[in-house]
Amino acid sequence: TLNFLNLPAIEIGLKQIKRIGYPTIHLRIETLTKWILVKLIELKHENGNKLIQVYGPTEMIMRGGTISMNFFDVNGHFIDHGIIEDHANRENISIRTGCFCNPGDGEVALGISKNDLNTCFSMKPRLEYKDLRSCIDGKSTGAVRISIGLVSNFSDVYKFVELASKFVNKSLSEL
Repeated sequence: TLNFLNLPAIEIGLKQIKRIGYPTIHLRIETLTKWILVKLIELKHENGNKLIQVYGPTEMIMRGGTISMNFFDVNGHFIDHGIIEDHANRENISIRTGCFCNPGDGEVALGISKNDLNTCFSMKPRLEYKDLRSCIDGKSTGAVRISIGLVSNFSDVYKFVELASKFVNKSLSEL
């Protein structure tokens, strides 16, 4: 059933967006997204390995405020997105983690091959997500996603970069 008591909030929200203006909203999201992308890409382990793999454009051309990424330890091993989520929760940072919504696209982006999938799907007739996660050994089955929006501020993006920095030069056993 439609929550008709909240319908006035839609009008209030649309008026607020109109009052602020799309150009101002766009500039805010673009500025914060550009800053955090630069900072995340700069994060490297002392051996030169990248901490974070960003999916999608790393420049602000054809890019919105949502950034999908995965973290890798000092030895280049994938850090499960659930571990990142646990650390973010402890810091009161709101992120999303999990699998991509576009079947096929996620597997390509994450390097999961047809052979990997065939092996996993031959395990049992109705493969569940947890089964896939355990079958795809050492590879990600999802990502960490952050979204910059109208209410995001510099403190928010700075706090996420600080969280990410805590993973630099750490091995899986140290997490």
